[in-house]
Amino acid sequence: MSALAIAVAMLGAESAATDIVGTEGIYPIDLPQRARAPCYKVNIVSGFDEKMLDGAGQYYRNRVTIDCLAETAEQTQAMRKAAMDALEDNKSAEIAGFSDVSTTFANFERTDFSDDRSTYRWTVDFFIRWKN
Repeated sequence: MSALAIAVAMLGAESAATDIVGTEGIYPIDLPQRARAPCYKVNIVSGFDEKMLDGAGQYYRNRVTIDCLAETAEQTQAMRKAAMDALEDNKSAEIAGFSDVSTTFANFERTDFSDDRSTYRWTVDFFIRWKN
């Protein structure tokens, strides 16, 4: 759950993101029934504990997906930019109670929309690494 806490904290600290979705529009794992676009949904795609020669390194790395959900394609584009500003290229930070946090763009993103064009989504992936 640490990568989720880190990603949510970083998005919540980015004023461009909270200007669009407010302080309550960032959700880990699932959208609640009351969720309305625009909002962010954050999920873990994969993760592992880095191994060192003497065993577990206690450095954890997760790939995290952030879905930017909005009513217009332009708004998803602004949300994607805010997510990139928040999570691209951070090094050795202290975030959400975790140390040595590094985040980087995972070079994978995709876009789509609902059949009725009422919701647009821009999904972007990041690697998050931290020391436990």
